[in-house]
Amino acid sequence: MNIDQVYRFLQYLSNKSQSGYLTPKDFNLSLPRALNEWVMKRYNNVNANSPSELGWQKNQKITDDLRFLLERNKVVQVNQNGEMPLPSDYLHLDTINYKYSWIDDEMVTQFELRPIDIVRNSEVADFLSSKIYKKKIQNKQYAIAAVYSNYVQIYPENIQRVELTYLRKPKDPVWAFTVVNRKPVYDPINSVDLEAPEEAVNEIVMMCASYLGMNLREADLVQYSETLKDQGV
Repeated sequence: MNIDQVYRFLQYLSNKSQSGYLTPKDFNLSLPRALNEWVMKRYNNVNANSPSELGWQKNQKITDDLRFLLERNKVVQVNQNGEMPLPSDYLHLDTINYKYSWIDDEMVTQFELRPIDIVRNSEVADFLSSKIYKKKIQNKQYAIAAVYSNYVQIYPENIQRVELTYLRKPKDPVWAFTVVNRKPVYDPINSVDLEAPEEAVNEIVMMCASYLGMNLREADLVQYSETLKDQGV
């Protein structure tokens, strides 16, 4: 959503709730926190009564809400030690796949996309020493990975490249401005719009309003929102 619309919306709410003037600094500080809170509640709210029902792709609503953060099938190089660096905007691992190749009976090289199984760090040694899995891993017929702080360790180590699908962090929204006659004026070139589904904006605005100390009710927010829509805001 256009960041200037969000800023004017919160400015309007600030006036209605008699919270005073909303400064660009306060807005730019609070809105990213509200967006991150909204994402994390969808992604995995560990304080919920039923956490098993939450999380990425636990239900269609969550999947629809967070699909704008999905980075799909990015080819990532794996170094000679089997380490795949995690992207700087990494939030949650979805899948890692690799290409397995073999020569068929007609001496033609065939390729097959196979998933890499994510295992616990404590399980890695068991897989690598297993009579069942050891040879398969060495022959690239099967692959495992363990996630660490800023990289994923993959076995076999000589897998070279993989296809990564993951949830990224949302970009921090920014209402950029220039000062004209001592007043901030919206700068669309250097601003960053709010990344979120349209139907989630009201909820994120409520969270932002809470950070800003505005005492608002959901009914008030809906009423204000509809008023602004009528005004073309």
